[in-house]
Amino acid sequence: MSKKEVQFHDYQYMVNKLRNKGLIIDSNRIAIELLQSVGYYNLINRYKSEFYLPDKKVYRSNVHITDLYYYHRIEDDLRNILFQFAIKFEQRLKESMAYIMAKRRGVKTSEYLNPLTYRNKNKAIKITKFLNKKISECNDDPTKYYKEKYGDVPPWIMLSNITFGQTRMLLSIFPRNMTKYIMIKLLPIGKNNYGDIDEFIFNEFMDSLDLDKYSDKELNQISEKYENTLIKFTRNVISLIHDYRNNLAHGNRLIHFHANTSLELRTLRIFTNNSVFSDEEYYNNQLCSNDLFALMAALVITLDKYDSIYLISQLEVWKKANTATDITKKQFDQFISSSDLPSDFIKRLKNITIEKTNRQKNKEFRDFMDNF
Repeated sequence: MSKKEVQFHDYQYMVNKLRNKGLIIDSNRIAIELLQSVGYYNLINRYKSEFYLPDKKVYRSNVHITDLYYYHRIEDDLRNILFQFAIKFEQRLKESMAYIMAKRRGVKTSEYLNPLTYRNKNKAIKITKFLNKKISECNDDPTKYYKEKYGDVPPWIMLSNITFGQTRMLLSIFPRNMTKYIMIKLLPIGKNNYGDIDEFIFNEFMDSLDLDKYSDKELNQISEKYENTLIKFTRNVISLIHDYRNNLAHGNRLIHFHANTSLELRTLRIFTNNSVFSDEEYYNNQLCSNDLFALMAALVITLDKYDSIYLISQLEVWKKANTATDITKKQFDQFISSSDLPSDFIKRLKNITIEKTNRQKNKEFRDFMDNF
């Protein structure tokens, strides 16, 4: 079977083609300007499924080319907001990793990139060799400055020059005690102002137990099980945000996109209650599993409280700007529906408690352990 040939068509041909398929073109000039600015593929092909009747090969009635443009602008604005905060999360992750590497392994490359100090020896050898090569080949500041001034590159500079994916690769060989520190820094689970690794909500819970009822072995098992669950959740959050971050960076569609990694309901319940989403919504609609709402919730949970509040405020500004007129509100509501976001998603995000009292934390921990 012969393949179709790609052909060149001028903008007027494109406009005529769209008009013949039932798309309303109120102005040839405006239609051509939109195609010149955004591109036929980015404006038409990307959003056609929301407005097109494939069985009849025509657009739904009363659809204007400007409707597709409004739709494009709504998604583009949201993409910019989420990408900004995905970058903030990446910076927060790298800062936590750099701190614990410097504290536990040292500031010299020979110290913090010693594969024998990490888990999974063979994998650690490959990763540290790759990172040493990256440092050696980098001639940009601030790496160049540190190599010339100090003859070495500390971990916080090394991490600033690698990608999010390479950062995840490095985290995968962290020993448990270092990964635990990352988990405590990212999750709102009880820590002092210095993020001390030993200031952990589990310790507060243990103080409230009748310790005579448990052997040391049982207490250690409870502690390890809880911490392992939170470490796994942290890794899943990082993977989910990484998937979306790549999607955002490449300008791909947010609608219908799902991360490869899902967030487990039981662990989500430590940070979210039914006012954020219900169990039925999670199981029946996969709400907050690996969808767009899961990304938003993951960012609110893991960013510092100021950035979490700022993210929600930016989403409110985005919504207000795109619902100022009846036309834009119509497209906004359709976009939210197509994205499988709840219509009140901003209100729901506000119900994620960014900072909890010790009493709240202990209650959530008890509820979590009761369901183990």
